[in-house]
Amino acid sequence: MTQTALEDKVALVTGGGGGIGSAICRRLAEAGAQVVVNYNSDATKAQAVADALAGANHRVIQASVTDSKALARMAQLVADAYGRLDLLVNNAGITRPVPHADLDGLDDEWIDRIFQTNVRGAFAAIRAFQPLLMRSDAGLVINISSIAGRTGVGSNVAY
Repeated sequence: MTQTALEDKVALVTGGGGGIGSAICRRLAEAGAQVVVNYNSDATKAQAVADALAGANHRVIQASVTDSKALARMAQLVADAYGRLDLLVNNAGITRPVPHADLDGLDDEWIDRIFQTNVRGAFAAIRAFQPLLMRSDAGLVINISSIAGRTGVGSNVAY
């Protein structure tokens, strides 16, 4: 990606305060994007990510992808600040590592929580930001998922 490939574009990264999310935010900003760093629970970490980004006009917004009303509020904040969204990166995700033999380590509540965040959350974010993506001349959605769903390695029984 060139330094100006995303100049004047607006990008939002769900889970932007985490490890993968912060790296995505960094690369988008280096390419010239104005980045919205979304986070669920760690405001200090998300603000540190935004403060370290190249360029200017970045924002930090709290919203859980499991809460459609919170996503709608976040979409309104993005609309007020930028008027559109060019790139939505659905990166927010959770898991609960347990040994493969411990099927009871993931009760129904945890399985539901994982699906609400990792699957329904991505759809809910697309739904919330669709009007803003349509205002862009080339709105894009990138969905990040786990390699655990393809390889079955590690301790991610839920995948």
